[in-house]
Parts: sequence; C-alpha cells; structure tokens
Amino acid sequence: MTDHGHYDPAPVSAVGSDTRDPNDIAQEFRYLLEKSHQLFAGLKDLPPTGRNWQSYFHRTFEVYTKLWKFQQQHRHVLENKDYYGLKRWDIGEVASKIGQLYYHYYLRTSETNYLQESYVFYDAVRARQYFKDVLEAESPALAIKKLRYYARFIVVCLFLNKNDTIKKLVEEFATLIDEYAKAFNPPDAAEWNVVLSEISTFLEAQKKTTPVDREGQQPLSVPSRLHNERTPRFAQDGTPRLMLQEAILVGNYQNQIRFSELTLDMYRLLQSLEREPALAEAAKQEEGAGEKKQEMNGDKGGNDDTAVAGGAEKSATRRTNPHKYLLYRPTFAQLMHYIATAFKDINENSAMLLYLSADGAKKPVKADQPESSLTAGYSGGVATAVNLNFTRKTDKVEPSNAPLTHCLHPCDLLPWTRKPMFVIVESTNSVAFREFPKVFAQTTVILMSPTEYPASIRDNTQIGSLFTLFLHAPVKAFAFISNVTEADKETWDKCISLITDIENTIADLFEKEERLDFAYKRFLQDDFLRQFLMRYVFCDAILHAHTGFKDSQHFPSAFPPMLPTIASTPEITSKLQELTNVAGVDKLYNFPAEAPKTPAT
Repeated sequence: MTDHGHYDPAPVSAVGSDTRDPNDIAQEFRYLLEKSHQLFAGLKDLPPTGRNWQSYFHRTFEVYTKLWKFQQQHRHVLENKDYYGLKRWDIGEVASKIGQLYYHYYLRTSETNYLQESYVFYDAVRARQYFKDVLEAESPALAIKKLRYYARFIVVCLFLNKNDTIKKLVEEFATLIDEYAKAFNPPDAAEWNVVLSEISTFLEAQKKTTPVDREGQQPLSVPSRLHNERTPRFAQDGTPRLMLQEAILVGNYQNQIRFSELTLDMYRLLQSLEREPALAEAAKQEEGAGEKKQEMNGDKGGNDDTAVAGGAEKSATRRTNPHKYLLYRPTFAQLMHYIATAFKDINENSAMLLYLSADGAKKPVKADQPESSLTAGYSGGVATAVNLNFTRKTDKVEPSNAPLTHCLHPCDLLPWTRKPMFVIVESTNSVAFREFPKVFAQTTVILMSPTEYPASIRDNTQIGSLFTLFLHAPVKAFAFISNVTEADKETWDKCISLITDIENTIADLFEKEERLDFAYKRFLQDDFLRQFLMRYVFCDAILHAHTGFKDSQHFPSAFPPMLPTIASTPEITSKLQELTNVAGVDKLYNFPAEAPKTPAT
C-alpha cells in the first residue's frame, strides 16, 4: 500500500534507545494523530458503491499502523507531561478506531477475517482497561467515546455469535449508561437507553427461536454460516462455474425487531452468505489474536509494521464470500440504484442475489376492472420506504394507488434479469412474484415465502420470519414449528446431523434429476445458492408433512416451479420421519403410509 504525498516520518528508533529530541517525538506523534483523524473522518464521505474506496482505506490502515507502532516505541516519552502527557484512554481511542476500521472493511469486503481482527482490537481494549478512568477526567466527550466503543464491540460480537461475551458487555454497557447519566445529566441519556433497549430486545428475540439445553438452560448452539461445500470451482470441461458475487439484503418489515439498521431477517441472511472459517484458519486467528494482544500490551517481540495494514492488502482482491449491501427501509429509488450497481459488477459467470424482507403491498382488486398483461406485473409486490423529502403536501395520490407508488413490483426487476438473478421474497405478498415473465435468456430463480401461517403456529414476523429462519438455520425453524423449546444436547446434535444428511440427499437428487429446470441447475453450481435451494426443499417437505399446515398459502413457492417429486421422494420422507422421531414430535407430522418408519436412535 502506498500513501501518496504523505509525510514520511524519520525512522523510529528501538524502545529504550531513543536518541531523538523528545519534543520532536511529541511533534511527530501529533502529526500522525492528526493525519489519522483526518483520514478516519473522510471514510464517511466514501461512496457506498463502486471500488474507488480501496486505496483510501489502505492509506488509512497505513497511517494507523505507523501511529500504533510509534506510540508503542515511544510510550515512555509520550506519557511524560512535559512533552505530551499521553493517557491510557488516548491509547484506547486509537485501538478502538483500528477495530472500527477493520469492522468497516469487513462490511465493504464481506470477509470475516477482518471481523475477527476487529474483535481482537476491541477485546484487547477491554482486557487492558484503557477506558477505565474516563469518568475521573470529568469529560462527557470521553464518556461518550467509551459508550460508542461498547456499542460497536457488541455489534462485532453479535456478528461473531460470541454470546457469552455479549452478555457481559451488555451488563457493563448498562452500568456505564447509568454512571454517565448520574455524572453529567446529559441531554442524550435517553438516546443511549434506547440503544441499550434495542440491543437487549434483539438478543431476547434471538433466544425465542433457539431452544435451550435441558440441563444447563443455556441456548443450544447452531451453525450460522456455510459449512457444506461440495462444488468444484470449474466444470469438467474447464468452463468456470457460476458464482454468487453480489447480494442485496433489504429489510422493510415495519414491526420487525432491529438493532440500529439491521433487522433480524437481514442479520440471519447476512450470516448465511458467509463461510464458516476452516479449523486451521480458526486456529491461526486465535494465534494471531494472542500476538495482537501482545502488541497492545507493549510487547516488543514480532515488531511487524504491517500488523494492521498488511492483512487488508493481502486480501484486497481475494473474496471468498459474496459482496453484500445491507439496506434498511430503502426507498424505491435507493433500491434501484443498488440493484443497478450490482448488475454492473456481475457478468455471465456470476450472479446477483436480491433478498426482500418486507410488508406486502397490493392494489385492491375490482371485478369491473380486469387487469391487462401489462398491468398484471404492476399490481403489487413488496413495500418500499417513503421519501418524505420528496413527498409534498400538495401532491395528491389516490389511496388505492399509494401501494403502487411505494412498492417494488415484479416487473420492476425485469430489466435486471439480463444477467443471472436469484431472488428471495419474504413477504405477506410474496406470491405476486409467482407469475414472473421470462423475457431474457439468462437464468432467474425466485423463492417465495408462505403468505400466511396456521393459527396453531404463532406469528413470528416480529422476531424474524419463519421462511428466512428455514433458509438460515433449518434446525431452529423445525424446532419452532414443532414447539420444541428445550432439548438435551445429544438429541439436538443428532437433529442437526440428520438435517445436514437430508440437505445432502436433496443435493444428490438435484444432480440426478434430468427434468430439473436449467435455471436451478445453473444456480446449484454456487455453494451459497445451492444451500438455499436445499433448505427450500427441506422447508417445503417438512411443512407439507406438518398436520397444522393445510392451505396453499401455508407453503413456500418458487419460480420456475420446483419439481414436487424431489421433496416427496421416499429417501427424503424416510429421513424426515427419523428426524421427527428423534425430536419426539412425530405426533405433529403425518407421512405417507408407504414410507417405512425409522426407529429413533
């Protein structure tokens, strides 16, 4: 990485052997600190789309690397009040911003190794208690920095599913807010309590769809990221296989629980679009975490000047996960902008995923006004947000036309199907996309959620949609519809293993089925999309077997229509029976008589 035109400081001498003037050291530190602040502040001005942001991020990483190493090597001078008077919270602020930098880089690249690096810095700040004495400084600004650090650390832990750490952080965060309010009586105390409430509500909602261990009453663990990789990179003839490159996740359910601008549905799909790190990589990360903490402790060993920036540079062009845009309540114009950007970035061997979690919007049907073939594709879809800045009081919109204006209709997506497009619609009006026109030769698949659920199944839209839960963690969705709230770990692990076995069987059936639509065969080449398709079939099969699901609106649907014979094959039915027997919920399910019962083991 290069920092074009930046000040190149003099070589840093080893700790304990400084020969430079202490005033020069303090001046250089001030310069690096000011430079880092300028670059960090400029991050918010970078365009959210495109690729012009990378060089700026690299420059920022590089400056923070120099700043971090400089304060380590000259700490004894900088802590001297006669020259600078460096405080522990000053060090904590730098480390916190490095953690924040890694987190934003993760959001830009979708690579979880940067998320892990962010956690390492945030965790070390807490372990070293860099912000411990901020209240003694009697500075509201310092207290706010500590509160922001905690809120950001909780988000990173949430993405990494570090539930034990989250529990401790939330308790400490609540105490900090109380201390902040008592010490300064600030006008924003209520806002911080709202943040705490959002975090707590989000975590409680997660618990409601996760059974607990019957013995310890702790939430049972569930795999959240991709762990099933069976597809080779190239076909046998050497032709590159299709790969999911861009993903747009939209959250527009008005009543769904969220934290900041991340709904529960978005959170679950986000993790489903990332790979679980390999054991060797995980071990390496743990080793790296230890080294990083040594650096933060002032350890002089392994003085690698690329500790911060180097990792980002090595993986700048390597992307193992699809790039994601997270859109909370976008307007129609904003959504179209991001779809157009993703469309521009993919080619014939890559695909775009559009995930829509939103309230349904449709035009009231009038018997005396039959729909034409043109208006059929614009009679409703999923709701988009309203941009109040462009909605004038003088604008008169008929109530019956309001849903048509602030809505993504099926035909709105038609221009973008010139390239491979995979759509998941989680909505009360998902079936609006069922009769999708196929105009272009490229592949298009749409998976649609049920539009209603039986009265016996409690509505869980607020705590995350059921169809999305099936796509994210099918074992949790199966437990939810089976009213399983607790289980012993052995039974739970057996259920996870059985569902994985069912998914693999479905994948084998996909490969053998000659009548399967070409669009499905094309998308099955990608690891993430194949997992969604396998879980769609599992969802469809288990819901059809459940005695409470009877009406057509209770089941998912797909475009092109999925072959029903896959979900109803004897191999799948037999394994589903075994699953219900192991879970002890077989009375809730009804299977064809010809399917042999598999005893629980």
